[in-house]
Amino acid sequence: MRLLRILFFLQFLFLFSCQSDEELQRQSNSKYEGDYIGSYEGNDKGEFSFKITDAGNIVGDLKYNNSTTNEEFLGYVQSTGTLSANTRSGFVFNGQITNFDNSTGKWTKNSESGTLSGTFRLQKK
Repeated sequence: MRLLRILFFLQFLFLFSCQSDEELQRQSNSKYEGDYIGSYEGNDKGEFSFKITDAGNIVGDLKYNNSTTNEEFLGYVQSTGTLSANTRSGFVFNGQITNFDNSTGKWTKNSESGTLSGTFRLQKK
């Protein structure tokens, strides 16, 4: 379990260390800052909610429809609206915020996959 935490931390650290200084400066007042909700479907389906900070960091919870379990995920949204986030169990989603009602993306978890397109209903809370 401790090894998983260390690996997750290193993956999280790697994700954020790849951001350029210029990107971080553009994100000091992210236009995407706020609280969001959304859903996903494909081989699995569920809902998620997350917060984007003024620096573009994403912190949220993922709820699988076939379970009462919630799982935390972390990620980042660039100033262009491109976002990436993942959970400890390997659920990964990548997307593009084009506007707050129509965004696209894809998710994967092990051999399962699906899309966030159409059901990626981002709504500021």
